[in-house]
Amino acid sequence: MTMEQKRVLIVSESHDRKAFLEYHLRKRDLRPVWYSNILAARMAARLDPFVMVIVDLSIPVQPKLALIEDCAKYQTDALVVSIGKTEYLEKEKALPQASRIMSLSSIESVPVLLKEWGAA
Repeated sequence: MTMEQKRVLIVSESHDRKAFLEYHLRKRDLRPVWYSNILAARMAARLDPFVMVIVDLSIPVQPKLALIEDCAKYQTDALVVSIGKTEYLEKEKALPQASRIMSLSSIESVPVLLKEWGAA
């Protein structure tokens, strides 16, 4: 995989959480691309290829779901990870049904996910 093919879109309003994600992505030789603005992230999801998209819980639910729907449509090869609000999303059946879209209950699960995903 080239560096361009190893890009991971991070959408988070929290600089601390972004730093945590970036650290673990770089540790796995992935290239984080960060957007704190949901509109810019949605545009990137529609136009740029990513191997993974991580949407943090700091984003309000409705814009978060719109972004995930964009990713389901335009990022057909990317793993899409929603962090937080898992119980609500499952209860409401809010996430698109696709094997490449998943929800994690906490950000602390990301390093385990990356290891299991094989991003070594």
